[in-house]
Amino acid sequence: MRKSNLRATAAWQALALLGAGVLATPAMAQDAPPASGETSPPAEEQPALSDKGKAEASDEAIVVTGSRLIRPELDAPSPVTTVDSETFDLTGTVTVESLLNELPQIIPGNTRVSNNQGGEDFSTLDLRGLGPNRTLILVDGERVPASSSSGVVDIGTIPAGLIERVDVVTGGASAVYGSDAIAGVVNFILKDNYEGLELSSQYGISDHGDGASFNVQGLLGGNFGDDRGNMTLFASYYTRDPVGQGDRDLFRNAAVVVFRGDHRVVADHLVLEPGDIVTGAGGSGTPPWGWIANDAANPFANLSTAVTTGPGGVTNNNFDAGVADTNCDGVANAANVNTGNISFDQNGLLSPRNTSGLCNFADRSTGSSRYNFNPVNYLVTPYKRYNFAATARYDISDAIRLKVVGNYTDSTQEVNLAPTPATGIVVDPTLNPFIVANGACGVQSCHPDLLAALQTRANPDAPFTIDRRFSETGPRIGLFNAKTQTLRGTLSGPLAHGFNWDETASYGKTADSIRAIGNINNTAVAQGLAGCTGPGVLPNCVPLDIFGANTIDADMLSFVRIDTQETRTFDQVRIAGNITGNLVDLPAGPVGVAVGAEARTDKGEIIVDDAQRNGDIYGFNAVQNQKGKVNVKEVYGEVRIPILADLPFVHELSFEAGARYSDYSSAGGLFNWKAGLQWAPTDWLKFRGIYNKAARAPSIVELFQNGDQGFPSYTDPCNATETPTGATIAQCNAFAPLINFSLPSSDPASFHQNNDQVQTFAFGNPGLSEETAKTFTIGAVLTPNLGLGRFSATVDYYNIKIDDIISAFGAQFFINDCYLNLNAASCARVTRDPATGQLTAVNSATGNQGTFKTSGIDVGLNYSVPFNDIGLGIGGRLRVQELLSWLNEIDFGTGDFAGKTGGGIGGTFPEWKSTLTVAYDSDDFTAQMRWNYLSETVEAFGDEHDPRLPALSYFDLSLRKSIGNNFELTGIIQNLFDAKPKQTPAGDSGFRVNAAYYNPVILGRYFTIQGKVKL
Repeated sequence: MRKSNLRATAAWQALALLGAGVLATPAMAQDAPPASGETSPPAEEQPALSDKGKAEASDEAIVVTGSRLIRPELDAPSPVTTVDSETFDLTGTVTVESLLNELPQIIPGNTRVSNNQGGEDFSTLDLRGLGPNRTLILVDGERVPASSSSGVVDIGTIPAGLIERVDVVTGGASAVYGSDAIAGVVNFILKDNYEGLELSSQYGISDHGDGASFNVQGLLGGNFGDDRGNMTLFASYYTRDPVGQGDRDLFRNAAVVVFRGDHRVVADHLVLEPGDIVTGAGGSGTPPWGWIANDAANPFANLSTAVTTGPGGVTNNNFDAGVADTNCDGVANAANVNTGNISFDQNGLLSPRNTSGLCNFADRSTGSSRYNFNPVNYLVTPYKRYNFAATARYDISDAIRLKVVGNYTDSTQEVNLAPTPATGIVVDPTLNPFIVANGACGVQSCHPDLLAALQTRANPDAPFTIDRRFSETGPRIGLFNAKTQTLRGTLSGPLAHGFNWDETASYGKTADSIRAIGNINNTAVAQGLAGCTGPGVLPNCVPLDIFGANTIDADMLSFVRIDTQETRTFDQVRIAGNITGNLVDLPAGPVGVAVGAEARTDKGEIIVDDAQRNGDIYGFNAVQNQKGKVNVKEVYGEVRIPILADLPFVHELSFEAGARYSDYSSAGGLFNWKAGLQWAPTDWLKFRGIYNKAARAPSIVELFQNGDQGFPSYTDPCNATETPTGATIAQCNAFAPLINFSLPSSDPASFHQNNDQVQTFAFGNPGLSEETAKTFTIGAVLTPNLGLGRFSATVDYYNIKIDDIISAFGAQFFINDCYLNLNAASCARVTRDPATGQLTAVNSATGNQGTFKTSGIDVGLNYSVPFNDIGLGIGGRLRVQELLSWLNEIDFGTGDFAGKTGGGIGGTFPEWKSTLTVAYDSDDFTAQMRWNYLSETVEAFGDEHDPRLPALSYFDLSLRKSIGNNFELTGIIQNLFDAKPKQTPAGDSGFRVNAAYYNPVILGRYFTIQGKVKL
């Protein structure tokens, strides 16, 4: 909290200094604030130009995102949604993804709440929910180098304060921009003609007094060389404080999911109703005190009589009738506990492993043996970013213009996870000095109750298996530092007969440094548990005691703890050239053409230390060295043919087509094309449609991944709650013959998976081919003259189908294929512990498989009217905008998920999404209210009565006031009416809240104050 106060003070001091600068600055005339909007209005709706502006515009080529053709008007067959700099300013946006993720076309990717959700270590954009690797990111219409070997771009590297506007085009655009533009493109247009100085400072904090954020930035620009050139410089610093899951009541406790009646619900904490069947236990089955598996081939026996004394001679009667409470209901067992899995209580005494009934709640105060990891994890991750950018242009002559864009970003992201869990640790009791008598504690064993339990087995000296979390290390911390630099230079100019040319060369590089703190050395653990005996013992070996909580002292911890380091570098070299112009004049207008060529090289390399490469760690996933390169050469062409114009019922009729051929060193030749048509029966009604054949070549990681370790969620078909068939039970028994998989879930001895994640090793595939997509959009643009104000509307239907999807055949695929389809080849990839029955590892693979499909309708409405026009007698104007999206279908090859959500889907797909903006603008004041709405979704468990994720509705209020001629003060309240996140059965593991869905409101009401000086 003190850090937040310091930043708040710094923010106010900065604003005070800025204000002092205003008082010392001569007054300058100010224009009325420009219109703010998120939908690019058609040409008829653009603000009128002055005579000078018209003269300038006549010499400028009009090029819209989605095409490289020069156009007579600012429109195209592809729908374009635009977010302007005014919207960024009024919403206080300094992290680009936080605003763009609210657009109905975008499904949130990685955000501030992505503490342990897989994927990238940075913020991403995901058009239509088809994956961020199928959304192409552009800056000024040029491809941006990828930030990782997956081909995805870190949106945090885009300088928000330098953005002029953002164009979002959904639907394939590979014919224009090449690979990756399957779902569409997001094009960031940067300011390159700025004159003046702008300084701003911003501070935000939640109504809980946490989650503080601070930003300070400056923009400086000016002309030179008798106005032949302009240079614009931008610098910013942004920081965000973390918020822990333990800082919010809703996220603090590990939630439990049960079947209640005929549907799943999240149970109230420590409340189970009669008939409830637990389907998702709370927390983790791997606690800091550890638990020891009862080997069915060498089981424990007579524990209540054998176990009598604990460490230090303390009486241990935890297995006795009248004391043991194996379901945590506060009522002692009527019978002794003589066998089964064992663990340790809060006093370090051996006890039954209590995981049934109310013990499914990971609440240690009840005697549960499960562990609540929520309080240690982040809800919102901390983030720090430095950004420096520059744009410059200079007319070398009347025929040649040089434009240069440079950007440097240094960002640090931190994730915080519960202490390292280690599973499947094998211990030889005859070698560990803390178990044997005459060992580390003298004549008596350090753990006499554990020794007594082990001696009840038929083979008392046999090794046993223990799972334990190394809480003594503290939380696992991942520090991700990325340094990104890009430089692009473009020469352009006119050719004869009205044609233009441009040549672009660019270089981009991202260097990532990843430090993982809090790992545990696998080999050191094994040697320490064996008493540091045998060959090859590591230096400074210390015998290890992991039997109970807080048993590892400083010397032990120093021996077993290991931090790891990883470096990743990705770079792209690119050259491209284009020629555009009008080929010939037809009666309906000029025939526009564009041709060009491009060549680029993408390289990626990952270097890890020995511990990661050898997989000799617990805690963070093992990663292998990777290195790969992809070269591509491309040529393309576009044409626009005006067919008819200025005729009855044919104000305009034009045809557009384009094609691109790409030669990849990995995937070979790709041919993409498009064809579109526009028909305007009148000057206020236009119909448009376009068909694209698009493609995506495999990325470096998809080609060259080398066995990286992961822990995806899974469901074991052998679980009693899955009611396995006889064939599945037989298959389960084939791999764990000592486990009784046929017991019903109501039987306390029935089989249940211990954790909801399984170790997986992922491999790439150099033989992958490209993904291919067919996209189609058709719609209408209306700009009627209503006689009062200005109105425009767009309605567009989209349909996208992607074949030969490049994706992992994941752990669940091979598990199901083995135990449900009885496929021996898949079973060879799945490892199950024969003693415990638990799955321990799966080898996954990548391939071209399946089809993605999605379709829906987007609607955009814009209306603005001066208040004087409606007779209110006040200045200013009313501005209303509605962005509405209806999702008809989204199918990942396993059924339609429109209006559904769930962990196995990879996102939430509301049927309806809406953003309504209502604003009042005057010369010196703006008030804006934004209402975002996402409709209710079904959580796709496949039950007869699936649970629901409630609709999300929240409002953001912005108030901006100009003070004098040079100072602006903006206040913003996000989530004005304090919409609350809800727990649902398909919510994120641990707290059972869909964090990505509720991200805009997850901190509650949030306040931001922003000051800006313009000189």
